[in-house]
Amino acid sequence: MIRAGPEPPASAILSGVVADRVLVSPSPLELGAQVDVVLVGFLEDKRAELAALHPSAATLAEELLRLVRSGGKRLRPALGYWGYRAAGGVPDGRIMRAAASLELFHTFALIHDDLMDEADERRDVATVHANLRGTDGGDRVRFGVSAAILIGDLAAVWADELLLTSGFGPSPVVRALARAYAIRRDMAVGQFLDVSGEAGAGQGAGRLAANLKGGRYTVTGPLLMGAELASDGPAAGDLLNALVAFGEPLGEAFQLQDDLRDGDASHGATGDTIDQLVTAAEAALSTARSDPVAVAALRELAGMVRV
Repeated sequence: MIRAGPEPPASAILSGVVADRVLVSPSPLELGAQVDVVLVGFLEDKRAELAALHPSAATLAEELLRLVRSGGKRLRPALGYWGYRAAGGVPDGRIMRAAASLELFHTFALIHDDLMDEADERRDVATVHANLRGTDGGDRVRFGVSAAILIGDLAAVWADELLLTSGFGPSPVVRALARAYAIRRDMAVGQFLDVSGEAGAGQGAGRLAANLKGGRYTVTGPLLMGAELASDGPAAGDLLNALVAFGEPLGEAFQLQDDLRDGDASHGATGDTIDQLVTAAEAALSTARSDPVAVAALRELAGMVRV
């Protein structure tokens, strides 16, 4: 939250501007908490729904609840929310449900990514396939892998359900879904380049894979999804261009930072590369004609990538 000095009057907070300072509300922490309320409530309802079909089926939803409760940055929901606000959207329960759909789809991606990496832990808790496998070998290993695939698939289906039942009209939902499907395509292509070894064939291929599997999926796609939900008609072209100009370099910076932290520098990127990309993203906002609170929030999110 961008705030300094004494608390300003409530009327000033509602306007979003105090003197030359812009107040960002909700803060990333507050927004993440609101998304979690939606997600947990939705998944608890799904657990009851599955248990009514068969008691053991509740495990499918329980594993998703366990992962959601293990934490996470909630970056994609935040960017979806602020893309919506940047396009003039009024904050209400609809956008929180749509934002939660982004996190649930991300949960699907994490489950399958952990399978591809054969990872046993994420966010300091067991991954789905490892948790369901337990300590036994043999058939339990196969069960853990098979169940994780099914749970991931179900998370993807439920992500669509969250968006479709968000309360937005058919036109904005169709446009948002078109953006969502582009996100999923780019993520799959980027992951394929990674697992096939193509991403390590050269710096250009590595940067492309980073942008596809992380950048567009993490930043640009959620921003554009949110913007499309803000009105019954298509979002303004100049705003969409500004969001893309902001999102593309920031998304790449986010993924490259992730790779460097994991010890993967095959693309040749460095901390200076990331800093230059974040600077380019911030510069794109300087000419954006948008809600000043949304612009301030996006700047704050960009600054977090520098850390």
